[in-house]
Amino acid sequence: MNKSPRIASIMIGLFILILGSMSAWAQDPMPMPGCGMERMRQDKNLENLRMLKLLELLELDDKQSPEFIGVFAAFRKEGKEINQEIQSRIDSLAELLKSGNPSEDEIRARMAKIDDLKSERELKLKEFHNNVSKILTAVQMGRMVVFEERFEGELIGCVRGFREKPAPPLGP
Repeated sequence: MNKSPRIASIMIGLFILILGSMSAWAQDPMPMPGCGMERMRQDKNLENLRMLKLLELLELDDKQSPEFIGVFAAFRKEGKEINQEIQSRIDSLAELLKSGNPSEDEIRARMAKIDDLKSERELKLKEFHNNVSKILTAVQMGRMVVFEERFEGELIGCVRGFREKPAPPLGP
């Protein structure tokens, strides 16, 4: 494959990574209750890594890159918002269950809302796949689907492997 589109994709990914890093240093976001600043930076770095690795894997051409990045970024933002809402609802359900004697109707109502949000998340994934199928080739779509399913598991495996390696001996 021509190296120019691949280099352009990598450059765009690096630009996004640098831009994200600069914005993180320029102004720290307001801390969220129960979530440290370090965790927020780690999440941002993970998203940047995800984007960079995906762009590298897909080998997008000059026309595909900006279209895909826009659709992907919007999807990840929507997904993050839905996941935060799901987590909030689960926390709320847990608190309700801890309280004395919660009503079954209230428990069922909260569980139904969680199920609705999970369905919405699945619908957003289908919409995303439909939108990117207009941008990517079948091979690129296949690579993306495999990447989506394996990225976090492989990342966790790398971190575990790194942590389990014995420390090198100090000195000669």
